[in-house]
Formats: sequence, C-alpha cells, structure tokens
Amino acid sequence: MVDMELRPAVEVVDAGGRVVRIIDAHRLTAGDVVGHDLPNRGVEIVVEGDGFRARWVRGAFSLPAFAKVFAGGAAGGALFRLLGLPGAVLGTIIAVGIARSTRPARPADVDDPQVSVREDGPDLVLRSTSLAALVLAIMQLTGADGPVTVSPAAGPGAGPEGVRLDDVGGLEDVVAQFRDVAVSFRHPEVMARWGATRPQGILLYGPPGTGKTMLAQALANEIGADLREIRTPEILDKWVGNSEKNIQRIFTEARGLRRPTVLLFDEFDSIISYTGAAFDAAGQMINAVAGIFKQEMNTLIEANPNVIVVATTNFPDRVDASLVRSGRFDLKLSVPAPGARARAAILGRQIRALIARHETPGFRMFADDVNLDELAAAAAGLTGADLKEALRRAQLDKAMSEARGGAAGPITQAELHAAIRRLT
Repeated sequence: MVDMELRPAVEVVDAGGRVVRIIDAHRLTAGDVVGHDLPNRGVEIVVEGDGFRARWVRGAFSLPAFAKVFAGGAAGGALFRLLGLPGAVLGTIIAVGIARSTRPARPADVDDPQVSVREDGPDLVLRSTSLAALVLAIMQLTGADGPVTVSPAAGPGAGPEGVRLDDVGGLEDVVAQFRDVAVSFRHPEVMARWGATRPQGILLYGPPGTGKTMLAQALANEIGADLREIRTPEILDKWVGNSEKNIQRIFTEARGLRRPTVLLFDEFDSIISYTGAAFDAAGQMINAVAGIFKQEMNTLIEANPNVIVVATTNFPDRVDASLVRSGRFDLKLSVPAPGARARAAILGRQIRALIARHETPGFRMFADDVNLDELAAAAAGLTGADLKEALRRAQLDKAMSEARGGAAGPITQAELHAAIRRLT
C-alpha cells in the first residue's frame, strides 16, 4: 500500500509534552466545525475567515445523567402528579438549573500570547490564527495531556456522519450534479439575476446500500444546511385524518424554516406510494396524503427557497409518476451498485476515514500490503454498505483477538479478503 494513497496529510505539533495531530488541515474552510477528541465535550472549535474560535463550556456537569434521577421511579411519578408534567421534563429543567448554579469558575489564564481569551457569560471564548496554538490552550485549560486529534467535522445541523461529497466514492455523475445543486443553493443572488430556478426536489433511486441516504447527508453538509429526515411513522397514522394533518404540519414547518434545510423523505415509496382508485379507507388516506404532498411541492420553493426536498426509494416503480414529475422533482437520479473502479474508490475513502479517526502514534490499523484494486475485484456485486460491513468485521476480529490476549498487528490484505468473502 502506498502511504500517500490512503493516509491523509497530518501535521503533528508537540509543545511542552502535549501533542496535537491536525488531519487534513488544508481542507478546513470558513464556517467548518472542527472535530476533536478532547476529554471535555463542551469544546466547540469553529473555523473563521481570519482564524479559529473555540467556545469552552466550563461546567462538566452531566445533564442527561442527572435528569435520569427524576425521569423514572418515585421522583418522576411524584413530580408528574404534583405539576401534571412528565418527570423527565422537570428533571431536565432542574438539572439545568443546578448545573448553572454550580458551574465552577475556572481561571481564564492561557500562557500562549497567540491565543486571546475572553469571558462570555459562564463560558470562555478563545481565538487564534493558529489551530495548533488554540488546541494547546484548550488542553491547558481542561488539563488534557494528549495526544489530541482535530480534523474537519460536520457543521451545526449537518448529517450525522459529517460526510461531504468529497467522501462519496464512485458515483461521479451523481456527485457532479449534487455539486451543481450546492453551488446554486449557495449563490441565490446569481440565480435571481438570471431568473434561474434551482431544483426544488431530487429523487434518488437504486438498490439498497448504494448510498442514497448518505448522498442526502453529503448534500446537506456541502450546503451547510440542516438535515430534516422524515420517516413513515411521522406521517402515517391509524386514526382517520391524522396522516393528512401530519403531512400538512411538516410542510407548514418547512415553509417557516430560516436556516438552509434538506428535507429528506427516506424510503419514499413506504410513505407516499401511489394515487388512484381508492376502494377502502387506507387507499383514501394514501390518496389524500399524496394530494397534499403534490400541492405543497408545487409552491414550496417560492414559499421558502431555503428548503430543498430529497426523496429516496429502492422501488421507483412503486412511486406514482405524478408525485415526482418535473416541477416537483426536477432531478431524478439513478444510484446504481458500484463497479470495480467505484468500489476501489469507496474502500479508499472508508479506510482513510478509519485511519484519521483511530490511528495514533505507535498504532496502525492497516498494513502496507493493502491493495484497493485487488479488494475491489474480489468484492464484485457488493455495495458501499457491504464494503463498510466488511471493514467493520475486520476491525472486530482484530479487537477480539487483542481482547483475548492474542497478537493484533495491522489489518492485512488477506484479512480484508477473508472479510469480503464472508459477504459474497
């Protein structure tokens, strides 16, 4: 395995025995939030145009753990009966109040003159043009010894995995169209000058495990948008009239959103599948929900240009053509199972992500003999989800071997082949 082929650029900074590993720092852009493995999870590092800003919530109080005391048992029941509110709600309120009142007042002294520190209510805000200096200052305040790793991560409201379009292996044509959508979304003034309208809906269809949901997450992160995922239980209801109210409520909320938002209808065919003759109450309900959906999609982009709708389905033939016609879903993109070249790209990205997340000085996850092309050829017919599962199994085998007291060197080509064979 060629080192530069899989391992990301890493800058290692060592100061006073504290170590900071900055991964892919050259890819950080203004507005990004930087992920980290500091012990105090109250730290948030944001990339700004002229440097880096960190906010440190100085209290280490565990709100969820404290709220659990009031959420159940006698305490929760007593609170519920006393005030008519769920014990969990009151417990959370009480926990917040106690956490605020008992927050320790730590000093704001930082040795490094490159870092400015100011108080903002109960928190500290640190700024610096040097990411390494900023992280070292945070380590000084929190008492972390290191090593600490920082890397690009998802922004506020972004998809759960922080995936970007750069992280999507294969699917070059689909990714290219998503990049165009992201550009049009980020430059509404240019679109308005030309009287151009970006797509308001995107339908992704293809076999399970090919990355349709991940593409929606990547689009949200690329735009810097929130991801609002709609699933079947949120709409369909057994009580007459409730399903129609639910779909209406979702679009009413969408029209009022002020932040850029990707509205994801995952497994669209299970939510709104067909329209036509309704011979029973269920059929009438489906028709009513579909009718409201079509009406809302007709005017959503004019009502709120901050929202774009993405729908995914494994069964496009189950979706009525009137639901996804142009004007409602302007892009209908096939997401096929990956070919050999795409599988190699997917594996490469997945392995790089694991290296960035888990490797530390003195610990390597993958051996030098890993050959992506050979693995891709052996994985014929597997999807991106299958390849991720193969890597998970290889990781688990190594972890179990070490836990049982055996030798556990880096994951080799042969071990990856074995993991892939179990899925083919």
